Amino acid sequence: MTDQVTRTATVFTRHSAACTDAARGSQWRKCDCRKSVLTYDGTTGKQKMISAKTRSWEKADTFARQWLDKFDPIKMELRALKAEKESQSVTIEHAVSSYLQDMIFRLGDNGTVSRTRTLLGDVDKQGTVTRNGKLFDWLDKQIPRPVLISDITAAHINSWRNGWDYKSDLTAAISFDSVKTFFKHCTSQGWLKASPAASIRRPKIARGNRTATFSDAQYDAILSAARGDQRLETFLELLRWSGMSLVDAVEYDAKSLDGDGTLRYTRIKSGILATVQLPEHVVALLRSAEPFRHPGITLESSIQEWRSDLQDLFAKAGITQVKTDVGMRPAHPHMLRDTCAVWYLRHGMSIYGVSKVLGHSNPTITAKHYLPFVAELEKAHIHENKLILAADKRKSPPAR
Repeated sequence: MTDQVTRTATVFTRHSAACTDAARGSQWRKCDCRKSVLTYDGTTGKQKMISAKTRSWEKADTFARQWLDKFDPIKMELRALKAEKESQSVTIEHAVSSYLQDMIFRLGDNGTVSRTRTLLGDVDKQGTVTRNGKLFDWLDKQIPRPVLISDITAAHINSWRNGWDYKSDLTAAISFDSVKTFFKHCTSQGWLKASPAASIRRPKIARGNRTATFSDAQYDAILSAARGDQRLETFLELLRWSGMSLVDAVEYDAKSLDGDGTLRYTRIKSGILATVQLPEHVVALLRSAEPFRHPGITLESSIQEWRSDLQDLFAKAGITQVKTDVGMRPAHPHMLRDTCAVWYLRHGMSIYGVSKVLGHSNPTITAKHYLPFVAELEKAHIHENKLILAADKRKSPPAR
């Protein structure tokens, strides 16, 4: 049954005091004065004046028709169907671009965003893929290739995930978490009715300590392999003794090192201040070092170059695998940061002190990351405590 209630929407001009056409009345269309709409709703019997928020009669007329269309169930249904169709016509490229822009707004363009680019690809605001990630590498091999984000099914995601070549189960699990978050974003935007990744289970993770550190002998071999390339040696020693992450070392500024050899810098990832006293030989190297990032080269490109140089250095030193509780891990630049932290812990520095060196916002973060080593130190402390008490007991006179 159709709605027989009378409703009207009439456009009129609200002339300004200075308008030379004011005498032509409120129906004069050609002046540049503000336009409004006088509405009448038969269900209430009331009139209401609404600003059309324009000086154009044509745009105000469109506004009036849209107001009337809100009460037409057929037109409303057609509009909803059109909006749904348009929402499901979003390309994969635009979906990835939207997700990256959302991450950058929330987190800043940090390491998490960089890892997401490696997984999904790098897409600019116009929807152009500037660098393939694992997703677009996989998509380009599919026949037929999914084009719209709504084209991707759970079977597609399984096929893509099964081709991942991560050497770490933890990396695979974290990457899959990112996939699920990406499709959750797409669902929240109305591009998907349901996430195709929702029913897929997260890869299992083996239990055990994953922190990998270079032994003194391994690091000596790596350092020896760097001899003859002072820039590489300086960068290596900075990472080892400062505990800097790769991105912070690439952005190292000589002004952050004071006259006493204390390095203070704000971490790019978290914005937290890190403070560490560097050994004299490292300070001497840094005093004569050139910037680690060349002008005209993007930060991401510089990081990739240094990562590649360090991987080559590890291979040259014969250090390609490092043992952990869950197996062997490929040698990686981040292990220099872990080596620094664990070395300080084992040489008596407090958790609070190591937290300041690493630029953690809270010592509990440090304890969480290096819990097995903290437990190892606590066990050694208790053993030492028992030895002291036992020695004192032998010296004490017998009880009466």
